[in-house]
Amino acid sequence: MVGIAEQAARAAGAEVRVMSLHEFDLPVMDHGDPTQSELPQVVEIRAAAAWADGFILATPEYHGNMSGALKNWFDFLYNELAGKFAGVLACTGGGGGDMSITAVKRSFNWCHGFTLPFHAAARDRDFVEGRLKNERIRDRIERIAHDVVRYGPLIRGAFEQARGQSGVEAGVAGMH
Repeated sequence: MVGIAEQAARAAGAEVRVMSLHEFDLPVMDHGDPTQSELPQVVEIRAAAAWADGFILATPEYHGNMSGALKNWFDFLYNELAGKFAGVLACTGGGGGDMSITAVKRSFNWCHGFTLPFHAAARDRDFVEGRLKNERIRDRIERIAHDVVRYGPLIRGAFEQARGQSGVEAGVAGMH
C-alpha cells in the first residue's frame, strides 16, 4: 500500500520521503526527559515532518488501533504537523480498518493538522502473495496520494499566511 501511494505521489509531482517507523530506533516518548529532543532519531523525524507539506500515513490495525510505532511518532511531534495535510491508509487482518483510521486522523487533528475525509483500508483477502490485488482499493490509494499532493501545499501556505496575522483573525494558526 505504501509503495502504491509513493508511486502515485511521485506521478502527481511530489518529492517523496518514506519513513518506515518499524525500522526506526525511536525511543518511547518520555515527556519528562529533556535529553530526548537531542537524540539523532528524534531530530531526524522532526526535521522530516517540518519539511513535508503533506503526509500519507499508513498503519496496520492492531487491536482496533494504529501501530505503537506510529503513535510514538505522533508523541514526538506537534508544531511540525500543525497546518499540514494528511491522507490515511490502514491494513487489517479482519476488520475494516475504521478504528485505526479514526485513531490516526484524531491524532493528526489534535496536532492541528487537517486530514482528508477519504481513506483506504485493505484486508488480508485483498492481497495475493503480499501484493495488493484489489483494484478498488488501489484506486482509492492513488486518489489519496494525488489529493495530498494537490492540497498539502495549499493548506500549508494558507496556514503559514494566517500565522502572520494577529488576534482571532489568525485562527488556530495564531496559536503556533
